[in-house]
Amino acid sequence: MLQTINTHSTMDADQDAKFDIEVRPLYSRNLDNTENQLDSRYARAIVRTDTQEHLGILGPRTEPIPYKETIEETNDALARLGIYHNFTTEVYDNGAMMRRKIEFPRLTIEPVVGDVVCFSIDHFDSYNGKWALQLNATAKRLVCLNGMTKPDYIVRAYTKHTRNAGLKYSEILDKIQLGIDTFRDSSETYTNYYNTPMVHEQFEKLISKTIAYNPKHDPSQLRPEYSKLKIKALNEHWDSNSATLGSNAWAAYNAMTEWATHGATRGAAHMVERNRNQEVAKALRSSYWKNLVNESTNLRVI
Repeated sequence: MLQTINTHSTMDADQDAKFDIEVRPLYSRNLDNTENQLDSRYARAIVRTDTQEHLGILGPRTEPIPYKETIEETNDALARLGIYHNFTTEVYDNGAMMRRKIEFPRLTIEPVVGDVVCFSIDHFDSYNGKWALQLNATAKRLVCLNGMTKPDYIVRAYTKHTRNAGLKYSEILDKIQLGIDTFRDSSETYTNYYNTPMVHEQFEKLISKTIAYNPKHDPSQLRPEYSKLKIKALNEHWDSNSATLGSNAWAAYNAMTEWATHGATRGAAHMVERNRNQEVAKALRSSYWKNLVNESTNLRVI
């Protein structure tokens, strides 16, 4: 299930993500149909109180952090910054997972004339353990609404749902400000991509060594060295981007990010996009890409 809220302020427009939860015990059923309550040191359940739906299982050292707490802390930090923004909130699996896309349409850079990129923040969280609580500073290319994948995650606020954990107002404010500063500095990087020639053969070699590469391949070809489906899909994105941007690293970069955020998928789109962004980030950290665009290879790999 997907619910979407749009707003141009930090008013209480995230209401669908601010439902109450309870931690309740789990039970096992005996052969005679009687029930035994499990000790809390094994597992407990997170229940949405308005619908009574089960959202996830907690381990012994895990405590849920309500979405509304982090949303309110983030909104307070954004209000303190005083920068115009809008956001979209998406709730998946009846509330088990949540994502906010916070965009700053007036905070932009233009690495290539007519090609505007705006600053944005991805806010992820979940009660089912699939997503840790985190805010990632990213960007969005406005001409085609591509999400701009970063090669590392140094600019982010992150925590797991453990006892006494959480993201605090001061940490969120510092991370957002750092993200803005880093975003402004990225204009030179993107301009360098645009001014770096790249032909299709180089792009295909890049993706065959990174995104499409299968580290578990074997000589029998039952598990080939790289995914032909990924090669085909990424080549199509290269064709469309190089046709408008030219044969350069900027076209290659946008081909990969477009595949991550707008490519066809067979699975749940919100999960596939997250996984693909991680694959693109890994490609951008690769020595092959760094050599192509003449960048340092000393980025922190996580």
